[in-house]
Amino acid sequence: MKKIMKININDKDFNVQESVTVQGLIDVLKLDIKSTAVAVNKEIISKNSYTEFRLKENDKVDLVSIAPGG
Repeated sequence: MKKIMKININDKDFNVQESVTVQGLIDVLKLDIKSTAVAVNKEIISKNSYTEFRLKENDKVDLVSIAPGG
């Protein structure tokens, strides 16, 4: 059984599986990776690092999705 940890996403607390990657979080939230920018603790995470960057307890995650339109 996987452990659960608390993180903060866009100023809301969420429980996620311990050691989830940024990619795993994007998958769980069903976001489009092509149009989603991620910062963890105010540090922008490169898209190349999404599969390797592991979140930790109490991390503050900012997700920004760019929507096409005008």
